Order: sequence, then C-alpha cells, then structure tokens
Amino acid sequence: MDQEPPKTPWICHVCDESGSGESLTCCNCFKVTCAQHLKHVTSLNPETGLYQLMPICLDCAIREALH
Repeated sequence: MDQEPPKTPWICHVCDESGSGESLTCCNCFKVTCAQHLKHVTSLNPETGLYQLMPICLDCAIREALH
C-alpha cells in the first residue's frame, strides 16, 4: 500500500518552464525556479558563523552581481 504523494504542477518564474512534482525555490525571493535557473552559492550564516550553500535563482544572482 505504498502511495505516491500527489504531483503538484509548478512554473519557473524565470523561463516559464512547467513541471510537476517537487519544485525548487530560491532562498532570496522564495519564487519557484527550474533546476537550470538555480545555482548554489556560498553564503555566511550570521547565526552560526559558518558558510553554507544557498540556492539562488538567476534573477537574484544577477541582481546581487549588479550591486
């Protein structure tokens, strides 16, 4: 009696690619993004003082690079 979780449709906010199932989310803007437009960047966690990998969408990465 193994039931699969329901597949939820999603659309990437960068390229409008659609998919179903588990989606990926940018940790800056919290928008759904496909794997092609999401990269992991090193970011300092101020609470722990440790660096960790954070998923960032292409829009946020470009915005940060321009500042």
